[in-house]
Amino acid sequence: MLACIPPLLCGPMSAEMTKVFGPPGSGKTTYLLNVVKEELSAGVSSSRIGYFSFTRKAAHEARDRAIEKFPTLDAKVDFPFFRTLHSLAFFCLGMSPKDMMGIANYAEFAKEAGISLKIGTDSEEDLNVKADNPILNEINLARIKGLDLHTHYNQSAMDIEWFHFEFVERAYRHYKQANALFDFTDLLEMIVQREEDLPYLDVVIVDEAQDLSRIQWNLVQMLAKRCKRFYLAGDDDQAVYTWAGADVQAFLSFPGTMKFLTQSHRVPSCIHTLASSVVERIQNRQEKTWFPKAEEGEVRYYNGFHQVDITSGEWLVLASTNYMLNDLHNWIKSQGLLFERNGRRSIQDKVVEAVVYWERLRAGREIFLEQVKTIYSFMAPECITRGHRTLPKADPDKLYSMETLVNHHGLQTDMIWHQVLTKIGTDKIEYLIAILRRGTKLTKPTILLSTIHGAKGGEADNVLLLTDLSPKFATEYAKNADNINRLLYVGITRAKKSLHLVLPKDHTKAFRL
Repeated sequence: MLACIPPLLCGPMSAEMTKVFGPPGSGKTTYLLNVVKEELSAGVSSSRIGYFSFTRKAAHEARDRAIEKFPTLDAKVDFPFFRTLHSLAFFCLGMSPKDMMGIANYAEFAKEAGISLKIGTDSEEDLNVKADNPILNEINLARIKGLDLHTHYNQSAMDIEWFHFEFVERAYRHYKQANALFDFTDLLEMIVQREEDLPYLDVVIVDEAQDLSRIQWNLVQMLAKRCKRFYLAGDDDQAVYTWAGADVQAFLSFPGTMKFLTQSHRVPSCIHTLASSVVERIQNRQEKTWFPKAEEGEVRYYNGFHQVDITSGEWLVLASTNYMLNDLHNWIKSQGLLFERNGRRSIQDKVVEAVVYWERLRAGREIFLEQVKTIYSFMAPECITRGHRTLPKADPDKLYSMETLVNHHGLQTDMIWHQVLTKIGTDKIEYLIAILRRGTKLTKPTILLSTIHGAKGGEADNVLLLTDLSPKFATEYAKNADNINRLLYVGITRAKKSLHLVLPKDHTKAFRL
C-alpha cells in the first residue's frame, strides 16, 4: 500500500513571510522579478536566491529576465535554484537521468502488467516521461494528494475493479524497486523525508502557488523554514488544477503578510465587470479588489462560432475540454487560416519550410544543404533524376542555388511549389494555397486553439470562448461550483481587448454567465 504523506508540516518559521496575490494581468511576475533584482542589488548572492515556479519554462524565463541588469552573471551557472520543485528535489537528492523511469522502462512495465500506455516526454520537465494510463494517473493522484490508495479509490468515480487497481499499483512499485528506478512523484516523497538535503537560502520565491499539490506544499514549508525572506505568490481565483491534485486551501491558509496587486494591465473595463460577476460566485476565496485598465473593451455574444470574424488580429480560441475544439479546428482550416493547437501549427513545420526554401531558390537566392534535403523529401519523383543521390556527399556548409542543383544534384524543374512538392499531399496543398491567397505569412500563427487550462497565464487581444461544458464538467458544477467558476474566470480574463462568447447548445451543460 502507499504510504500517506504526513499532515502539512507545522512549526515556527523565522523567515519574513509575504503572500502576493496577483489578479489577471496585474504584473505578478514583474513584481517578483523586482524582488530578485533588489536582492541582487543589495549584495545577495544569486546562488542564495530560490525561485520556484510551476513549469521549467517559467522558472527559466524568470532567471533570464532577472539577469538583464546583471550581465556579468551566467544564467546557467549563477542561478542554481531557479527551478521547478521537482527539479529541486532531483538536484538535491543527487539523482541522474539513469535513475529515472524512461520511455523504455514504462513500455516494459506496461507489457509486464498487461496495461496500455501512451508514452511521451513532458515539454515542461527535461527528465519527466508522461505515461498516460487511467490507473497510473489515479495512483499518482492519490500520492500527490497524500491519500491512502484505498481511500482515494473510494472517493473516485473510477470504473475499475479494486483488485485490478491494487494489482497495477503493486506491480508498478515492485518494478521500480527491482530496477532501482524512480518517477517524479518519488522525488518529492523522498525529499520531504530528507530535509537536511535542502539548501539554506536567503530568499525563496514560490510562484503560481494556487496550483501546488499537497506533497509540494510540504516541500514549500520546508523551504520557508530554511530562508530569511519568503514570498508566496499566486491567485486563488485562478486555481484551475484542483482536478489534478492542486490544494488551493493550503495557499489560502498559508501564513504571511498579504500583498495585493490591484491594477490589471490586461483586462479592459467591460470584461472586468463580467469577470467580477463570475468571481463573486466563488465561495472559498480571498476577498480582493483589483481595477481594469483604462480601455472600455468589448464583450459580444453569438449563437454559433461561425458568426465570429477571426480573419484578422490576434485570437485565442478557448473551450473547457479539448474535444470541443474539433469543430472549430475544421472551421478555421476551411477558411484558409493558419493556426496553432496543442503546440503544433495547423500545417507541419517541415511542409512550410519546404515551400519557403523552394520559393527562395526560385527567387534566385541560395540555401543550405539541409534545406535542400527538406525540399527533395517532398518533391515529385519526375522532378529529380538519380543525380539527387549525390546530396549525402555534398558539403553541408556550402550554399546551393537553383543552378547548382540543376547542374550537379538532379533537379529537373523550376516550376511553382505546388506543382513540384506534390508529396505534401493534395489536401495540404489546397490548404496552403488558401492560406497564401489570404496574404498570410507562414510564420507564427495569430490564432491559437487551446483548452482554458492550457491557456492559463496566456493572453490575446481577442478571445473566443465556447460556453459549453462536457458532461464531466457539468456534473462537477453541481458538486463543486467553485472549480467551474474559476475556470470560466480564467477564460474570460485572457482577453486584452474583446471577448466573444458563443452561447451553449444546451444551457444545462454550460458555464453560467
